[in-house]
Amino acid sequence: MAPRHDEDALQRLASLIIKRRSELDLNKADVARRAGLQVNTYSKAEAGLPVRETTYAKIEPILEWAAGSCLDILSGAAAATLVEPATPAAVFSPVRAEDLAEDVGDVVQDAAVAISNTMTAAEIRELKRQVVEKVLDRWEKRGIDRD
Repeated sequence: MAPRHDEDALQRLASLIIKRRSELDLNKADVARRAGLQVNTYSKAEAGLPVRETTYAKIEPILEWAAGSCLDILSGAAAATLVEPATPAAVFSPVRAEDLAEDVGDVVQDAAVAISNTMTAAEIRELKRQVVEKVLDRWEKRGIDRD
């Protein structure tokens, strides 16, 4: 059962939840899904109806609020404490730039064969070589490591 809170506090929390959801450009279904809640359950919080503390705890990280912010607001706090969203860790790709550039060249070659009735095999190979060279040059200018 949801704990008892004063109706004004529930309405204040509801307003802050709606405002924050809007700031994050989310709809009710987005928040509910990300929090692992039914939309009806989440909608109760936005309607200023009491919900379980565990429900508030599921909503807080989606709104990028510190743990316990909903209960703090219900206890009189004017606003929630924001937390920085977790930054995803960098992902290392085992694909080498040369391999990827070669794949791009193969796609260009396949496309040229498919659509051209006039290009010779030598012209298609040259086109592929030029494309691969340009891709690698662009990556080098952007500082993309070739290894």
